[in-house]
Amino acid sequence: MKRFWGLLFLLTPLIVQARVFNIDKETAAAYFMMTGAGSQIGTNALNGESGAGVTFSGGTNYNYSGEFGFLYSRPYASLRFGLEIFKPSLLNSAATSGGADLYTAQSDIMGYAPKISLEVNLNRGGTYRSFIAVMAGTASMTLKNDYVLTSAGQSAYPGVADHSIEAKGSATLLAATLGYEGLLTDTTTIFVEFGYRQLKFDSLKYTKDVTTFSGTKTSGDTLENAVGAPRTLDFSGGFIGLGFRFFL
Repeated sequence: MKRFWGLLFLLTPLIVQARVFNIDKETAAAYFMMTGAGSQIGTNALNGESGAGVTFSGGTNYNYSGEFGFLYSRPYASLRFGLEIFKPSLLNSAATSGGADLYTAQSDIMGYAPKISLEVNLNRGGTYRSFIAVMAGTASMTLKNDYVLTSAGQSAYPGVADHSIEAKGSATLLAATLGYEGLLTDTTTIFVEFGYRQLKFDSLKYTKDVTTFSGTKTSGDTLENAVGAPRTLDFSGGFIGLGFRFFL
């Protein structure tokens, strides 16, 4: 009996069919990517809030983001549905005027943007492709500033104690990129994008009541500087992204 089963095993063809990756024939993938860029924000989250002549150290010098979502892929074009989360570098600053330290401030910014992207393939092979992409979405952002006054600051701003302000805003996100995607392993690809993003928050609103350097503010008031101009935060600029796609 053992000989019979052994002979049957030898005579039975064993066919193992491996999946051959062809980027033109793949239709669906989950993905995530990370981006990095220089920042135009600087000290704009603090500038002008406590009067003329006050200067701030440091600055928000870099913008970072992470994005994840789903890709629907066709040979000539693809659609990308994603959620991008923005996190500029944390700002720790000291406010000075006339050589006196008035207060320290920490500014923390975070935002997110659901968006849709259209990729048009420029060149492609079985395991790679290059593409251009255009993207659009609606971004939301939150800002939190924490202030700790020095003795000089308490004298300069009577009635103002250590405090925090919280605000939020929304804006339209537009972007365009040039990218390249290639096979990494099995059904996973790696892609890199170079692009430009347009994203500027022209108006922010307080989300809690607070007494700050320019008086008492209530939730819903516009975040302004000391002369009454709306405070803006600009995320626009070039960026580079690196990501991975996992084809199903």
